[in-house]
This record gives sequence, structure tokens and C-alpha cells, in this order.
Amino acid sequence: MSVQLDEHRQLIGDQHRVNALSRAIGTVVRPGDVVLDVASGTGILGLLACRAGASRVYCVEQTGIIELARQLARANGFADRMRFIMANSAAAHLPELVDVIVSDQIGHFGFDAGIMEMLADARVRCLKPQGRMVPAGITLFVGLAELPVLRAELDFWMTPVAGFDFSAGGNIAVNSGHPISLEPECLLGPGVEACYIDLSIAGELPFGFTTVLTASRDGVIDGIAGWFVADLGGGMTMTNGPGCVERIDRRNVVFPLDEPVAIRARDEVTVGMRIRPSDLIVHWDVSVRGERRCSHSTFAGMLLPREALARTHPQTVPHLTPRGEARKTVLTLCDGGRTLDGIERETYSRHRDLFRNYADAQVFVAEVVTRYSQE
Repeated sequence: MSVQLDEHRQLIGDQHRVNALSRAIGTVVRPGDVVLDVASGTGILGLLACRAGASRVYCVEQTGIIELARQLARANGFADRMRFIMANSAAAHLPELVDVIVSDQIGHFGFDAGIMEMLADARVRCLKPQGRMVPAGITLFVGLAELPVLRAELDFWMTPVAGFDFSAGGNIAVNSGHPISLEPECLLGPGVEACYIDLSIAGELPFGFTTVLTASRDGVIDGIAGWFVADLGGGMTMTNGPGCVERIDRRNVVFPLDEPVAIRARDEVTVGMRIRPSDLIVHWDVSVRGERRCSHSTFAGMLLPREALARTHPQTVPHLTPRGEARKTVLTLCDGGRTLDGIERETYSRHRDLFRNYADAQVFVAEVVTRYSQE
């Protein structure tokens, strides 16, 4: 089964999610509105907008799922109102401004699927003055998590395997956000509203917060849990909050502590986070009873090979690889005068050593052309 198709099956099969978005779009979208669906996937939000009375819906999606979305638009009688644009949202150009932008690029912790950058760009380039967005904002929540299973996964790296030391992996693991579906009993106290992201003004700039969490029972802190409540407009919300009755089927995230910390009921824990949304970098500091216990960053958890870092040094003089030269050839030949067949033959002729046969050259050219060319 296609992994991508299965991911979308789970999204459209999540009744709490679909119901929340259906109610919101049915309220926010007015008859005659023009709507933009950013990162539209199967087009479910566009279909909901059409049902709410939208006169046109522009569905922008950069993956192959857009072809299924076209079929679904036809099957549901909305092909005349839904327009599909296969592109990254930042590269998509609409023929008109829209009344409403809809999207569900929210992620596990509210910002981590790119919604801030996507909507900041779409809002500036595509939305009418006084236009509306779904969601309108996102509130981030944090809580104290006791998770023996996560602790066991972190400790795994400290145990030799076949007599070899794998502890270097532990530093990456404790500096990573871990997607986990949290049950209420995993929390040592109530979650706290940490930060509100107003999507009508938010952009790609770093932001952060400091908040105090209070334990309501004795236990051990293994990490800081994060989740969201999305403001869908009209008083409607959508959340992956642990224990919420209409919780959508989307995991939370846990930012671990390098060592477990024993805590007593009524103890206070100060959590500070600094977030660079466009780079998915989160830095978290944790203090317990006024004593600093840990400081971590997902930057330290990134797998950054030295070869890649060396190539990004300002004094590096880059040279194209043979395949890079072949890609350059394809892009140069896309001059608006040559057919695809001619580009394939010329590329194969110039770079014959790269390809086992002509069919390989055709595949290579297709990969470049489908990504960078337009009709």
C-alpha cells in the first residue's frame, strides 16, 4: 500500500478532525467566497468549502496525491469549482485574491508541520484585506510527562550492543522531540497554556515562552509534553490534548530530560522554550524547585554529517558532481524551444557515462523536468 495514501486515509478517517473542520469551514466560508486550500492533500477541506457555498476553491498541493484529489472532486460533483495547482505553496500563483485560506499543516505541537511559514506567505500574497483563515490561531500547551517507555528508549543507547559502545546515539535521542500519543495518566499535573500564535500576524521569526508547571502528584519527570488547541474560528477548536473528549488522532510531542528527575506534589517546574519554526529548532530549559536541571536543543539532535557541513562553509568553492552537471544540462535545455524527447536525447548524448541505457536517461530527465519546468 502507498504510504502516502495510508497517511491520508488516517487523516480523513479521523472523525473528530473531520467534524471539527467541517463545522468551522461551514461557519467561516460564506456563499460565493473564493477559497485557497494550502497543502490540500486529498482536497477534503476544499470539498467542505464547496459544500459551504464557495464559488471557487484553489487547491495547492505539491505531491502526487493531487491526482486523487482531482478524481474526488469529480466524483463529488465539484470539479467545476475546484482548481488544482501542483506546486509548493510559496511558488503557487493564483489569478485572484481569496476570501478564505484553509489548511491543516499543524503538526504535533502546533507549528511543526510548517503552518506558520505557509500561512504567512499565503496571507500576504493571496488573501483579501479582511479575509479569514482556518485556523485563525494556535495555542501551545505544555505539561510534565512521566514516561518509563521513553526513558527505556533513551537508556537503550547507553547499553553496549554486541560489545560496542553506542552511547553517542544517546545525545541525539535526548535532544530530539519524540512523537508520542499521551494518555492523561502520563501527566504529573495539569497542562498549562504556554503561548498563543496569532496566524493573522505570525511569520517565520523565532518565538518563545517561559512558564511554570506545578506537579499534582509525586512522580518522575522524563520529559516536557507538548500539544495544541487550534482556534478554527467561530468559537470552534481542534486539539490533540491528552484526555480531551474530542481529541483528534494526532500524536503529541515529548522533549526529554537527559536524566529522570524525582518530583513531589506541589513542586514547581519552570520550563523555557525558544523556537525557530522555519528550521524546526526547539531549545528547552527545565528547572525544578529553582534548580536548573537540563538544557537541550533539537539542533544537537540533528544528524548533520561533516561532509554536508563542510559544503556549507562560507569559504567553500563548490563544484558540480557529474550528476549535477547533467542536471544543469537538462535545465539549460529547457529553453522553451525543445521538446522533451529532444532534451532526453541531448542529455544522453552529453552524459552517456552516467546512464546504463537511454531509458535511465529518460527517467533522470523526467525527475528534473517534473520538478522545475512548467508548461
